Amino acid sequence: MKARRPLDETRTQRNATHDYLEALDAAGQLISDASQEAIERALVMIANATRAQATVLYRHPPGAMTADRVGIWTGEVEIPPQVANRLLHLDYRFYRDLHETLSAGLILERHISELLPATQVMLSPLGVLNLLCLPLLDAGELMGFLALIYRKVPPKRIESESRFLSTLANYLAMALVRQESESRARVSALRMSTLVGATEDMVFELDGDGVVVNVWSGHPALPSANLIGMLLDRAFPQDMAWALRQALPNALANEIPEQFEFTLPRLDGAIYCIGRLQGVLNETGQARHAVALIRDVTELMREEARRRAMVETLDVLEEAIIELTAEGNLVRVSAAWNTIRALPNANQVDINCRLIDLVHNEDHAELNRAFAEVLAEGASSTVRFRLLRTDADPHWLEAKLLPAWGTDGKPAGLRGVLRNVTTAHLHEAHIRHMALYDSLTGLPNRVLLDDLLHQALARANRHNTRVALGFIDLDHFKQINDAFGHQAGDQVLATLAQQIRSVLREEDVLARWGGDEFIVMLPDLPDQYTLATVAERLREIARQGVVVEGIETRPTISIGMAIYPDNANSAEALLRAADSTMYHAKGMGRNNVQFYGDVVHMKSPGREHLALQTRLNQAVLNNEMQVFYQPVVNARTGDVTEVEALARWHDDNTGWVTPQLFIPMAEKIGLISELSEQMMVQALIKLRGWRERGLKQRLSLNVSRNLLFSPRFVQNLISMVSEYNLRTNDIIVEVTESLALTDQSRQFKHLRSLHEAGFRIAIDDFGTGYSSLSQLHDMPIDMIKVDLSFTARLNTEAGRRIMQAIVQMAHALGLEVIVEGVENLVAARFLQGLGVEKMQGFHFSEPIPAGVCELHMQLGLDGKI
Repeated sequence: MKARRPLDETRTQRNATHDYLEALDAAGQLISDASQEAIERALVMIANATRAQATVLYRHPPGAMTADRVGIWTGEVEIPPQVANRLLHLDYRFYRDLHETLSAGLILERHISELLPATQVMLSPLGVLNLLCLPLLDAGELMGFLALIYRKVPPKRIESESRFLSTLANYLAMALVRQESESRARVSALRMSTLVGATEDMVFELDGDGVVVNVWSGHPALPSANLIGMLLDRAFPQDMAWALRQALPNALANEIPEQFEFTLPRLDGAIYCIGRLQGVLNETGQARHAVALIRDVTELMREEARRRAMVETLDVLEEAIIELTAEGNLVRVSAAWNTIRALPNANQVDINCRLIDLVHNEDHAELNRAFAEVLAEGASSTVRFRLLRTDADPHWLEAKLLPAWGTDGKPAGLRGVLRNVTTAHLHEAHIRHMALYDSLTGLPNRVLLDDLLHQALARANRHNTRVALGFIDLDHFKQINDAFGHQAGDQVLATLAQQIRSVLREEDVLARWGGDEFIVMLPDLPDQYTLATVAERLREIARQGVVVEGIETRPTISIGMAIYPDNANSAEALLRAADSTMYHAKGMGRNNVQFYGDVVHMKSPGREHLALQTRLNQAVLNNEMQVFYQPVVNARTGDVTEVEALARWHDDNTGWVTPQLFIPMAEKIGLISELSEQMMVQALIKLRGWRERGLKQRLSLNVSRNLLFSPRFVQNLISMVSEYNLRTNDIIVEVTESLALTDQSRQFKHLRSLHEAGFRIAIDDFGTGYSSLSQLHDMPIDMIKVDLSFTARLNTEAGRRIMQAIVQMAHALGLEVIVEGVENLVAARFLQGLGVEKMQGFHFSEPIPAGVCELHMQLGLDGKI
């Protein structure tokens, strides 16, 4: 015998079945009444039956990668406006998990954590826990889906629920099919009414004897009285009636329409009309009647006459008019085109040629940019380029490009007016060269150098590279001028400029500063050795000798070199540093090269700055530096997973001194290694105490350049960890991205040794260096810490996309992600949606003393999640 179900379970099954029957009844009524009110009523009943907190119905256009919302019921779920807008229209390219499952005709039922990040980001503001989507099919093709949203664990399914859901999906699919059919029918009826009832064309029907049978539409210039039952000879003007009488027999005898035209004289000018007469078959398949459509083409004829006159006028002008397809092929050209192209045969044209093929190679990119701008924005654009000619040098043309609008209201091609501006262009180029280049040497002058220097520094900031600047002064140049005259002096300067330019790289810049001074700029400097080599080549090349009035003279030069950002933080400061170093070189006896970094210690720093250096030295020697800790939290639970040790200094005279000031100062005066070791010792002692109190969080240590370069650093760190009864697995070693990639072979060896010893390796400030995917793949690292500059841009769409790409890339490489600089809950929630494991920033905690940090380690920061 079958075991009897408990009474409560049977009652629950009965209640659920009743709810589903009511939902099916409401969905079935949509087949006959697909109004918005009926749809919303059905969604309420479906939510009641399925115990969902919200239901959404979507329609899927045939063959599209989108879905449009048809109806929604949210109950007590409050939807933020921005989320509601996103739910109106779904783009499957972002929600591939929805499309791949539903288009296969399968039910999608998943926990929120099982969905793709983009789908999680869309649903997480609704507090969605589970998502159930039913595909709605028509002849096996996806035409929509029903989404059931659960904010808590869904109830246990009844036995027959799958059949109910399948029937429910069929009813909804049929309702959408009916709604779509009715919509198409309404559109067709409206279109027919517009074409026939609202047209100014005259549409009427004639029988075989020429009697007017029906009139559907009239025309202001043609008879307006009741014409039904009248012979066409009486109903219409003579010329019109004669044309109809001539065309009627052929229209009734042939299946193809008969075309005709006529003119009606009027006091204010003739009316030109064209007509078409089409035979209409009856039940026996014979044409006994014909339908006539008469169109007034007077305005078209006048417009064509105006257009011909305009074309004739344009042919007289020197400017060429062209029409292009969206692909850039020539469709039409005016007569002036052949003149501009210097084509020998007046009948020879470039129709169907690509305009880009007739343009100088160096101007292709600029012309393509202008084409793309016009087609994308629908606005005009002006561009200059060199047009190739058949029997002459290229000419400079200025083109005013306009969009050629298609029937869909979008740019379908381009139109342009081309003007020969060769003379004006060459004149402008000459003026520009005079304004930006030195007339004697042909080198860039101060104005151009200033622009090029600022560009080089901006590029250096983006790519984390260096820029070297050298002031060059010709020694004893006054003696040459006094002995041989200024003309000879100019010859020496011009020759010297050529000699110096010959030993520079193509990307290097040589400019004349004024008088006998030159400036050389070396962007993207690889290392100090390259700079020293180039500087020595400059000094040697200047001594090759210059013949002045038959006498060979061998001038010498003094060079002062400075590097950005090592020696200066701006273009002006870099110029000052190189200038002062050049004067130091002259003071050292001339004919030599000096570097700012070698002579800066001889310059007197400010008294207060020097005093602060002295106090920093004393603080490090007396072990007075402090360690603060900043927690790193689990992005899901808010638990503190590790703490980062950070150096802090409280000076008795100044107060708290920012790390941005004392860290570079410690590096400059050679204390950074000792400071780093003190911080590590303090942090390891504190970590041992935390371990004794049962705290399991790891400790992150920032490693300086000097320490990482030290040959015994790895062994010393292992010994220190062992001395304090800690494990190497307790320590995360953080190195900046740019530092990890400096001298890669050496650093990879150190990092690999640390990793093999059990330390976890993190790349700090990720995204500010220049690592490639292959380098990241090869580096022995466990995690990346995304730089706070990316977190600051999460309020923009571009910033969110970049962060998503970084997270996906890191996960693809098997790396853990920590995002720095999290300042608010909105950023934290977004990063949660991307699957970020850990976060750090002022939203959770600023760097704090060890005692306060210990409380966070014990209690967690789940209130911030």
